[in-house]
Amino acid sequence: MRNALTRIVTIAAVALGLTLTATAPVLASADKCKGDAFASCVAVNGKKRHVNWIKSRVALYAKTCRYGHSQVLINNKHYADSNGGRDKDYCSKSVFGDEVTTGTWKVNRNYAKGTKICSKFWVRTGATGPGTVNGYQSLGTACATIG
Repeated sequence: MRNALTRIVTIAAVALGLTLTATAPVLASADKCKGDAFASCVAVNGKKRHVNWIKSRVALYAKTCRYGHSQVLINNKHYADSNGGRDKDYCSKSVFGDEVTTGTWKVNRNYAKGTKICSKFWVRTGATGPGTVNGYQSLGTACATIG
């Protein structure tokens, strides 16, 4: 329910032309989303500078699906892809929308202060041109910075 309420508030803010952005450093645990009605999300679980796991998600508006995959980046370098990089349908079953997990990676290691852990959901559109990369469009890049 918290995720649905968060999505509704975000959609209302977008409709009003507001931008919600949180960039404060975290102590190895964070949960962030970046995008409009559809968004990329990242969750980092740990304590101090130790990261236990990273979870990528896609936030969906209403009962919708998006076909694609998530990509996890650490300090702007490729770390992993959801579903082995293969696209699949990720769907919300709620009329209010939902954040659907696309992948979870057990990390179990320490990172330096300032390390940036990000997730980006790529929607397969098949289109070419501005805003697309090889037929994909990004829903945004959600990042957490280890404090």
